[in-house]
Amino acid sequence: MTRRDPIEFLETFGSIKRAFSALAAGAYVEAEIGSTQAKFIRVIGTRSKISQAELARATSTDPALTGRALESLIERGWVRRERSEEDRREYVLELSATGKRAQQRVEKLRAELADKVVAVLDDRDMEDFQRVANKIVAAFG
Repeated sequence: MTRRDPIEFLETFGSIKRAFSALAAGAYVEAEIGSTQAKFIRVIGTRSKISQAELARATSTDPALTGRALESLIERGWVRRERSEEDRREYVLELSATGKRAQQRVEKLRAELADKVVAVLDDRDMEDFQRVANKIVAAFG
């Protein structure tokens, strides 16, 4: 068996990422939210009061982009930002009731997206992909 070109292999991974990103962006249009905002809603919703810096780290998002994306979520009333009781210099984030409803919509859309992606794969495909992904993450993650 001939070994595939490493550049072609990386290009294929890039294509997969772009396809996932496009699918997610299209899915989240229904919830009137961007992919980054959806990611923030999910992370904030799973934590009890998270700081903006922790959110940026947890989502591997640039801190400046985190601030801009958060502002729109705060303006929509989905996220509340309050001073931390432990460290008054820091702000903490939590979902409002409206934000929790948005989180439910995001989770539903995410599940539908996952079903759509997995529908084109059989069990062996899933096992092979997981095996390869685990190797890459173990080597570089």
